[in-house]
Amino acid sequence: MDIISEATAGLKGNTNSTDTLKERKLREACAGFEALMLKQILTLARQSVPKSGLLDGGYGEEMFQSIHDDQMAQKMAGSSGLGFGDMLYRQLSQAHAPQSKEK
Repeated sequence: MDIISEATAGLKGNTNSTDTLKERKLREACAGFEALMLKQILTLARQSVPKSGLLDGGYGEEMFQSIHDDQMAQKMAGSSGLGFGDMLYRQLSQAHAPQSKEK
């Protein structure tokens, strides 16, 4: 399972029945972007913690922590807790909304 599939659940829950295919794809892309950003934040935060050297697990521990960060990012983005994906969707959908011509 990749990081995008579960992370889009939060924004997919906000879809309306009147959403077009383009709007649904935009919601999914925004949710996926939020999940990727959260994974980067978690990874960088984990790297800032000093290691003692006594009980470091090497490659196995790094792999487990990477998978753990993926899952945490998916859950955080899927819950719409931060709202970054929603905000991004609103900005992009307004920027690409068809403009009505008024004279």
